[in-house]
Amino acid sequence: MRLFRPLKLLVISISLPFCFTPAQAEELMVYSSRNASYLTPMFNRYASETGVSVSYTINSSEALIRKLEAEGEESPADIFLTTGALNLSLASQKGVLASISSRILKKTLPEHLRSKDDDWFAIAKRAQAIAYHPEKLSESELQTYANTYAALADSKWKGKLCLRSSRTEYSQSLLADLSHRYGEAKMQTVMKGWISNLAHSPVSDDLELFTALETGVCELTIAYSYYLPRHLLTHPNSKIKLFWPEQKDGGVHIDITGAGVVADSDNKELAQDFLEWMLSKQAQSQYSRLSMEYPAHRRVYPDRAVAKHGKFKENKTHVEEFSPYQSTANAIARKARYK
Repeated sequence: MRLFRPLKLLVISISLPFCFTPAQAEELMVYSSRNASYLTPMFNRYASETGVSVSYTINSSEALIRKLEAEGEESPADIFLTTGALNLSLASQKGVLASISSRILKKTLPEHLRSKDDDWFAIAKRAQAIAYHPEKLSESELQTYANTYAALADSKWKGKLCLRSSRTEYSQSLLADLSHRYGEAKMQTVMKGWISNLAHSPVSDDLELFTALETGVCELTIAYSYYLPRHLLTHPNSKIKLFWPEQKDGGVHIDITGAGVVADSDNKELAQDFLEWMLSKQAQSQYSRLSMEYPAHRRVYPDRAVAKHGKFKENKTHVEEFSPYQSTANAIARKARYK
């Protein structure tokens, strides 16, 4: 018996590394421009359900894209998650995202909410609405005089309009879309009219726009839909409402929060699983509640705090069709002195 005991111990010591491959040892790294307060609950839930921990680095989209380019094959990142389809399109052009084949993502998302090269996918969307104070304006008045974004250039709105700065990425997306939609000549007229109608210099944040409406600085503005539910969390008695323009034309401008698998990731299958999980009905409902955005999933309803602001027709032009107009829009903005 003593002769066999060392051999038995030797077999056990060799077998151990091959018997234990716990899921807890797996980890994903996310590079994101998104607020950590919206991401952390999602990452924690994914870890709880799968055993895969998720770490993240937060920075601006531009900085993260440069970081991915500089790191190359040495990058620890597995997923790039950001706001703005223009940022995702840029990441795609820079070659830092991998094309993946996923029946789940294609079945779940409409074509205009995913890359034509299958290297980025929307996880949420937001709409550019016209926000207004009902004590100053009626919905019927808006239906008549503000039923398009271009209508806000009419002299009727002189001294009554507030806008977000053209330099913010959210404005860049809208301006590129409208330049594609209206054409360069009309967009020049529109931007000149907007600037002529301003009640106040452009601001850097949508929440500032709601403060301007509340205090009577202006009567209407263009703002992303998800900012109003957030504003109402701290201003529950606010009377500000949303009006949906372009309902007889192309539909309201849509932008997204989206993600893609990093091209140099060593965990592409796991990263793809995470993206598919983010598009599950349960995850979509939770993320919609956290961020106050609209779910990207075809069959998931928005959170009640979001849905109560009304239904609308959205513009389904693919971002890859209007992203080339970003430089045109910037040139028009500079000429119109839209800062």
